[in-house]
Amino acid sequence: MAFQSKQGRYVSPKYRALAFLKWFFAFLGKAILTVMAVGIITGCIVATALGVYVMKFVDPDDSVDLSRLPLNFTTILYVNDPESGEPTEWQRLYGLENRIWIDFDQMPDHLQQAFIAVEDERFPTHHGVDWKRTAAATVNYILPGVLGSGSFGGSTITQQLIKNITGDDEVRIERKVQEIFRALNLEKKYSKEQILEAYLNTIHLGNNTNGVQAAANLYFNKDAKDLTAAESAAIAAITKYPTYYNPFLHPDNNKERQEYVLRKMHDLGYLTDQEYQDSLKEELKFSEEQAKKQATFEVNNWFIDQVIEDVINDLVEQKGYQYSYAESQIYRGGYRIYTTMDVDIQNYLEQVYLDEGEIFPTQKGEVQPQSAMIIMDYSGNIVGIVGGRGEKTQNRVLNRATMSKRQPGSTMKPMGVYGPAIEYNLINWSTIVPDEPLDMTEGGRTYKWPVNYYGFYRGNMTVDEALQRSTNTVAVRVGMMVGPTNSFEFLVSKLGITSVVREKEINGQMFSDAAIAPMSLGAVTEGITLREMAGAYQVYGNGGLYNKPRTYTKVLDSEGNVVLENKSTPLRAVSEETACVMNKLLQRVVKGPYGSGAQSRFGNWELAGKTGTTSDNKDHWYVGLTPHYVGVVWWGYDIPEELIYYNIHPPMRAWRTVMSGIHESLPEKAFPVSGNVVQKTYCTQSGLLASPFCTSTGTGWYKQGGLPSYCSEHYEPVTSTETGPEEEEPEEDNSSGGDDGGEDEAPSSSGGLHLRPAWD
Repeated sequence: MAFQSKQGRYVSPKYRALAFLKWFFAFLGKAILTVMAVGIITGCIVATALGVYVMKFVDPDDSVDLSRLPLNFTTILYVNDPESGEPTEWQRLYGLENRIWIDFDQMPDHLQQAFIAVEDERFPTHHGVDWKRTAAATVNYILPGVLGSGSFGGSTITQQLIKNITGDDEVRIERKVQEIFRALNLEKKYSKEQILEAYLNTIHLGNNTNGVQAAANLYFNKDAKDLTAAESAAIAAITKYPTYYNPFLHPDNNKERQEYVLRKMHDLGYLTDQEYQDSLKEELKFSEEQAKKQATFEVNNWFIDQVIEDVINDLVEQKGYQYSYAESQIYRGGYRIYTTMDVDIQNYLEQVYLDEGEIFPTQKGEVQPQSAMIIMDYSGNIVGIVGGRGEKTQNRVLNRATMSKRQPGSTMKPMGVYGPAIEYNLINWSTIVPDEPLDMTEGGRTYKWPVNYYGFYRGNMTVDEALQRSTNTVAVRVGMMVGPTNSFEFLVSKLGITSVVREKEINGQMFSDAAIAPMSLGAVTEGITLREMAGAYQVYGNGGLYNKPRTYTKVLDSEGNVVLENKSTPLRAVSEETACVMNKLLQRVVKGPYGSGAQSRFGNWELAGKTGTTSDNKDHWYVGLTPHYVGVVWWGYDIPEELIYYNIHPPMRAWRTVMSGIHESLPEKAFPVSGNVVQKTYCTQSGLLASPFCTSTGTGWYKQGGLPSYCSEHYEPVTSTETGPEEEEPEEDNSSGGDDGGEDEAPSSSGGLHLRPAWD
C-alpha cells in the first residue's frame, strides 16, 4: 500500500527510510552529547567531592620518617667464650617480635631479588605505586572475578613498608588513598636501597620473627649475608601466608612456594639457567635446634633472670626511665648485653641444685628447706647464681640469692667486728678476750648475755680461737671495742652492705642496726642478701679491695651506642695487711683445730670461710673463699622456721660440692700475702709474742706495724751486778720488731733484773 503525506502528496518508501535514519542519528547524537555532558558534570562533582574528601580525611603531605622507625628489636646477651675469651652469643630476648637490624650492604643480592621477584617485580622502576597493579586490584575489588578467580593486592614494597611501620592495614578507601600519598612521598625522600633495607628489616616472617636477619638466624642458624639463593627464596616464600608456609610446620608447602620464587627470579633474569637449576636441587637444612625452641617455652637460667633485673634497675636509676619502659626496652630495644656469666660454672651450679640426695638432707614435713648460692670472682664479677632448689620452670621468679634478705648470724662477725677491729689496730691475731657473758638488765630483770652455741663459757681465749669456734661473747666484746656506730659505717661505706638500716619504724616500734647485737651477732632488722655477703667477703681474698658485684659489663643499643657502662672500679675497703690477717684467720676456720668450717674442705687448696647460724636456728649460712672465687650459700625456709640437724651443716656440703667440682680444672693458686704482714710465735696464755720461757705457744700472722709486745709473764730472771761491755745487748731485727720495725726490748724492773731477749 502506498504511503501519503499529510498534504496528500505521495512519499516513496526509500525517502521515508532516509528520513528515519536522519532523525535517528540526530536523536542519537543528542543523547550521546547529553550523556557526555552528564558524565562531565558528574565527573566534576565526583572529582570535587573526592578532592574535598581527600583534603578532609587524607593528608597528601603525610610522610614516614625511616630514621625514626618505631620498631621492636631483639636483645642479645653475650658471655665470654672460655677458649678465646671473646664475647659469644648466649641468648636472645624479645617480646612479640624477634627482630635484628641488618644494614643493606649485608644483604646479598639474591636475597633482595627474591623478595622483589615475588612481592613487587616493578619495584626498581616505579615511584612508590604500581599503577597497573593498583588499577587491576581496584577492578578486582569492585567486580570480583572479572580479572580471574584469584585474589591479589596492589601494594608495592614501598606501600607494604608503610603498613609495617604504621600498623595501619584497615580495608578503607581513605586508608588506601593515604597510603598511596605516603608511598609517593617516601620515594621522593629516600632511595630504593633505603626503602628496601627498611622493608627487609620489618617484614614479618613467621614464628614471632621480623626481618631477614632474625629469620636467617632462626631457620638456617646463620646470618643473612651467608644465605644461598635457595635459602633466600625459602625465606621470601614465607611472606604470603607465614603459618601455611612455615618451614618448621609445613616444609612441603614452603618448598612448593620456594620453587615458585626461584622461577620468578629466573624469569626476571636474576638467576641464570644454571643457578636456577642448582637452586632447585639444593637441599634445604632448617635448624632442628631452633625448631625445638619454637615448640617449647624457653626458661631463662637464674643468671639471665638476674641480668634482666639488674639492667632494668640501672636504666631506672641512671637513665630516669620508668620501670615499665625500662622493662619493655629489654624485650624490644635491640640491646646488646655483655654478661659476666661463666657458662660452665652456671651449668654445674644448677646441676648440683637439682640433686635431692645427701647434699640437701630432708627435714620432717612435706615442705623442705630452700637454698641459694652465688659465686663471684675477686673483681666483682658474678659468675654463677642459683636462686632455689630443683628445676626452674618460670622466668623472673623469686631469686633467693639476690632478692631475699635473711639474718646473717655469725657470718656478720668478720664484717662488722673482727675486720674493723684489726683495721683500726684494736686487736690482733692473739689478742686475749674473755669468753664470759655480760650482765644485762631489762625490765628490772638481770640476765647473762650472750650465750654461745656450745652452751657454756670457756674463759680467756685468743681472737684466733674465738673466730674458729664462732664464740659469741668474744665477738660482742670486740664489737664493743669498735663501737656499733663505727661497725655500721664500716659495713655501709667500706663493704657495700646497704640492707642494714640506721633507723626504721616497724609497727610503731623503732629499730636500728647500729647496735651491738646486729653488728656483732648478725641480728639485723631486715637481713642481708647473698649478693651483698659475697661483695663484702671479697675484700678478705683480694687484698682489701671492694668491687660492687655485677652481672654485666656494658649494654649497647642496636646501633652500637653505649647505653650503660658497668665498670669494675675497685675501692680500698681495708688495708692489704688487714685483708691478709683476716684471710689467715678465716683459713683457720676451715683447717684450724677448732674450725667450725671443717666440712667445707676439699683437696689441698687454701680455703677460708665462715659459718653462720641464727640463734633461733632458722637461717644457715656458709661463706667460703678460694684463691679464685668467693661463694655464699644460704639454707632455710622461705617462711622462717627452725631447722634441726645433727653434726652436719647443709650450706657447707653444698658449697664443697659445687666448689670442688669447679676447681677440678683450675690451676693451683694461693691467696695474696702482704709484704707488711709477718708470721710470729705468740704465747697462748698472754697473747703476746712468745719469749723462750713461754710453755704454750702458737703461730699467728700480724701487721708488721702493729705487733704486740713480748710476753712478760714467763721469764727467767738474771742478776746483773754491773753493766759493762761484756754484757750483750739484743741485736736489732728490722724484720720482726715492734712498732718501729725493730725488736722490742723487754721491760726492766728495779733491782737490775732484765728479761732475756726473745727469739722466734
